[in-house]
Amino acid sequence: MTLFWKIAAITTCLAVMGVAAILWVAHNRKATERKLAATARVIRLRADQGDVKAQYRLGFMYRRGQGVPQDNAEAVRWWRKTAEQGYADGEYALSFMYRKGQGIPQDFTEAVRWCRKSAEQSDALAQYVLGLMYYRGQGVPQDYAEASRWYRKAAVQGNADSQHDLGFMYYLGQGVPQDYAEASRWYRKAADQGDTRAQGILCYMYRQGQGVQRNYAEAVRWYGKIAASCLTKDGPLVAWTYIAVILFGLPVMVVPIRRWGRAKWLSSALCAATCATMLVHELLSESLPGLLARCLLGITLGSFERILWLALIASVSAFCAVEAVVEAARGSKRDGEQGQPPTPSDGALKSPA
Repeated sequence: MTLFWKIAAITTCLAVMGVAAILWVAHNRKATERKLAATARVIRLRADQGDVKAQYRLGFMYRRGQGVPQDNAEAVRWWRKTAEQGYADGEYALSFMYRKGQGIPQDFTEAVRWCRKSAEQSDALAQYVLGLMYYRGQGVPQDYAEASRWYRKAAVQGNADSQHDLGFMYYLGQGVPQDYAEASRWYRKAADQGDTRAQGILCYMYRQGQGVQRNYAEAVRWYGKIAASCLTKDGPLVAWTYIAVILFGLPVMVVPIRRWGRAKWLSSALCAATCATMLVHELLSESLPGLLARCLLGITLGSFERILWLALIASVSAFCAVEAVVEAARGSKRDGEQGQPPTPSDGALKSPA
């Protein structure tokens, strides 16, 4: 069999497998849609009878387009029914729609009003969002103290976002006295729930000794937790790029810059390698079946934000690589100069009178 026919056979097999995968996904999607439509009919019947939980769930189904046509205005209508009955989840959902301007004109004042009603019923998510709106000054005057108060209410209930943001406010001293120890305590609570942002900050605080005793081993442990969460989030296709990023980035994260000495170029080289590996990961993270399906259906990605992100990673990688080369050249020049004998001065060359 010639090379041409081998390539043709492989291409045909891939095309057949791609079409089969698309048909299988379409079949499963149709079956799921039929089940959701049947569920929506039952829920609507209960919602029409005044069941507040059914009304809330029906609004959620309209919001997601599950079993019914996607319709944000209809979702708002059903959620308003539940909110007017004092249902906390419905009050928060209505606040969310006002905040995002979906199915209803954007109105931060109304968003705050409904969010406060839900927060006063101890809804942790509503308490967090209300704190966020006070922090940003959306619908209310900006008030860090009030933001920290609502963050604390949600954080005590275990809301990881509130724990992270409350730690951030203690770190900067916004609305509360600056207290690195208290910041690290709340960051740890969020980090223990898998918040990678808090884990990264804890890594930094252990490395710098802020609010905690300096401990490089503990910094590495939290860095490892970030890596572990990344490894479990995606498939095996991108696992090796994650591992490479960890191996390249670990020395840069753990070893202070002053410790590199003349090998500072190695730190820049590792940064360049880390960014280059991240770029490869971003390119590989697009699964092959999804890419094949879009090619067969003629659907393009068209994500301008992703292109900007890839360009940023590539630029940082190139910058660090150039910096590594420059630092290495400077180091070689200094070593070469130190290896040469000292040049005598003009006076030393003159014969004595």
